[in-house]
Amino acid sequence: MTRNAAIIGAVCAALIVLVSLLDPTFLGAEWLLHDAFTRALAARRHPDPRIMIVAVSDEAIRNLEELYGRPPYSREVYAVAIDELRRAGAALVAVDILFTEGDRDHPEGDRRFAEAIRTMPVVLAAQTSNQPPLPIAPQYLSKLWLLRSELPIPLKRLATPLPSFAGAAGIGTIRIASSRSAAIHTVPIVDSTGGNRGVPSLPAEVARIVLHLPAEVRLEGNALRIGRLRVPMNANGEMAIRWSGFRKSAEALHYDSIGLDKLMLAALARDDPSVIPAHTLAAFEASLKGKIVFIAYTAAGLYDLRSTPLSAVAPGVEIHANALDNLINGRFDRTANRGLLFPLLIVLSGGLGAALGRTRSQSIAGAIAVVAVLIVLAAGFAALSAGIVAPTMAATSAILVTYVVVTVVKFTAEQRQTALLRATFGRYVSPQILDHILEHPESVHLGGERRDLTILFSDIRGFTSISETNEPEQVVDMLNEYLTRMVEILLEHGGTLDKFIGDAVMGFWNAPASDPDHPRNAVRCAVTMIEETARLRERWQLEGKPALRIGIGINTGEAVVGNIGAEKVFGYTVIGDAVNLASRMEGKNKDYGTEIIISEFTKARIDEEFETVYLDDVKVKGKEQAVRIFEVKGMSHA
Repeated sequence: MTRNAAIIGAVCAALIVLVSLLDPTFLGAEWLLHDAFTRALAARRHPDPRIMIVAVSDEAIRNLEELYGRPPYSREVYAVAIDELRRAGAALVAVDILFTEGDRDHPEGDRRFAEAIRTMPVVLAAQTSNQPPLPIAPQYLSKLWLLRSELPIPLKRLATPLPSFAGAAGIGTIRIASSRSAAIHTVPIVDSTGGNRGVPSLPAEVARIVLHLPAEVRLEGNALRIGRLRVPMNANGEMAIRWSGFRKSAEALHYDSIGLDKLMLAALARDDPSVIPAHTLAAFEASLKGKIVFIAYTAAGLYDLRSTPLSAVAPGVEIHANALDNLINGRFDRTANRGLLFPLLIVLSGGLGAALGRTRSQSIAGAIAVVAVLIVLAAGFAALSAGIVAPTMAATSAILVTYVVVTVVKFTAEQRQTALLRATFGRYVSPQILDHILEHPESVHLGGERRDLTILFSDIRGFTSISETNEPEQVVDMLNEYLTRMVEILLEHGGTLDKFIGDAVMGFWNAPASDPDHPRNAVRCAVTMIEETARLRERWQLEGKPALRIGIGINTGEAVVGNIGAEKVFGYTVIGDAVNLASRMEGKNKDYGTEIIISEFTKARIDEEFETVYLDDVKVKGKEQAVRIFEVKGMSHA
């Protein structure tokens, strides 16, 4: 079974591996576990304090409505915001809002914005689509990255900001990577636009400027090399996001943020000091010094709702902020090498199957499976903490499927073996003993226990003379029929068949199964045996066969019951004075011409259910004091 169980474990793991590679539904379950781990880890990680979000939130829109109306705002609003960030000493501004078309209603705003973005490092949002590339505006050719290697991604069409905004330090796409699960887990690094040119993502361009990296990349295995920065990526050229700063509130941004209205208010305070006290303005601007600032929509209805591991409704800027955090700090999540992990999983699952197959106890097998699952979960959590995304759900599923399949196979094999044992040994031992052995195989060893028992002996009167005066075949047929009925009656009354001693039957009660009413059950059995023997005798006499009469002796007392015999051959039986006394009771039937004799010890425990007659006080071998004996005439009619 151990070898077969090992094969079962390996096959189960191989099937799980195959399903995990081909079935998107299974991959979704893998991501659910990954996201649970991610939330736990993100709660421990502090977002980079240099990153800040200026949010066009619902509150900011309400506060700005009187002066600036409702979005889309004139780009002069963003120009004022950028000027205020420059004065406050912000390090860089990334505008997560598309400006690909001119503002016909506020052309002066476009001019004002073009002037503002020349005064400090500003990265503008660009847009790509899955359409054939078109010529790119010459003003933005210098903003593209040089691709030293062919990227494993399709070419994209690029929509740049207005040519008049080309004074910005850079451009970056705000494309969010598609996901096979509900939540976003990756972000693009760079999109190829044709030839050897590519447009970076918004966080990638911001990171390049902040880290003073060259505007060129090359492919190195499963990673992109951007100067000294090596970024792991998947087959689609996307970077796995290592999330930080989980907050339980669905509305809360995970990075430090202020509303756009606060920034505009600070700008107004420069012309009108009464708007904000000077010390408050100074403290506010000090909080912006050295920050990398994203300006983005976060108001409901103004941005596409995105599901992330941290929130079911997150603005896209949260994804960009996390990606930037990873890039500037060089902390990435890498996908584990499945070419190594999956074969290892198959081997380990085979080992688990072997361990489960070797284990007899189902509770221990279950404990082994639970421990294995906990170890895998802990290992998956530890791996993700170290930045390695491992197929934890696949490993967990392999363990559980292996446990279930091995358990079913073991159960089926055990049922088949039990049926075989019953069919084979049920003819040789009492059903109670067989049940006891099958339910408690650990009890099959030499040894016994002292228990209160009732023992019955039944013997045919004059069987020797019957054997001498009749044909052997007839004697054997009669004996087999008689013994069959006696054993059936004994078992019907809850007795355990000990053995046949020639034509005698020996049985006992209260072992191996407990029977609190064992004295009465034994006497009921004896009465039924006498009645059945009378019916057999009447039929046999009509058939010309000899008449059989039997005697039965019963005693109740302590005896040793268990597996008794030699080390290699033993039987489940009873020994002790109580057994000897029961045998003596059976023999006394010859002296008194009776059929059922019980000892005073049995008589004391059968109440008035039976009609009994005191016979004598007899002294039997092995007993110093005489024992009172009683005849049982049948059931009481009172």
